[in-house]
Amino acid sequence: MIKFINVNKWFKEHQVLKNVNLEISKGEVVVICGPSGAGKSTLLRTINKLEPIQKGDIVIEGAHLSDNTINITSMRADIGMVFQQFNLYPHMSVIKNIMLAPVKVRKISKKEAHDRAMRLLEKVGLAHKRDCYPNQLSGGEQQRVAIARSLAMEPKIMLFDEPTSALDPELINEVLDVMISLADEGMTMVVVSHEMAFAQQVANRVVFMDNGEIIEIGVPPNIFIDPQHERTKAFMSNVLHMPVFCYNEERK
Repeated sequence: MIKFINVNKWFKEHQVLKNVNLEISKGEVVVICGPSGAGKSTLLRTINKLEPIQKGDIVIEGAHLSDNTINITSMRADIGMVFQQFNLYPHMSVIKNIMLAPVKVRKISKKEAHDRAMRLLEKVGLAHKRDCYPNQLSGGEQQRVAIARSLAMEPKIMLFDEPTSALDPELINEVLDVMISLADEGMTMVVVSHEMAFAQQVANRVVFMDNGEIIEIGVPPNIFIDPQHERTKAFMSNVLHMPVFCYNEERK
């Protein structure tokens, strides 16, 4: 579904992605982790061409991003993205934030968009907040609305760029619970996150990056319990300050 082929990217003289090769299958949940500056968010943003690459190719459902004739707007409509900051329109109510893109981009009726938005608000537990404005919501509630807004486009792929990093600790679980439910429903997800408990419970694979390179890829038990690369071992020993979390075998 998503394929990175020898992907390289520079910001001026600084190379931020170095010969990245990775394949992500339909319905797979891949968590990308690594130290700050490793290139994780940049890699995520290349999937919908928010960040162009200078060398290599990325293939999304058979479409090559190196092909300048592809309809990038149409492609982006099939890829939902949730950022660290919630990016909700402050002058619009919750329901209108969610309805906007399906009406403007998908060209569906306002009634259909409204009904879809209400179903999604029920899904994320915020139907009672439909008429509120973003400044009336907690950070966790805003992020759940942002997820609902992305889902309203009925995407084939969901990208999450450290979606809990801007939240107070007590608000993190309410966002992760929504993401877990999406994973259980079979949504293809690529998640940049340091939430290792989430990765162990939900991820099919974990990708560890450092200095623009993929250092190691593995299933959660192997990456967390028995990483093979010394850099991965050092990172995990710093992140996991306690015995490894209980691994959820039921999802596999």
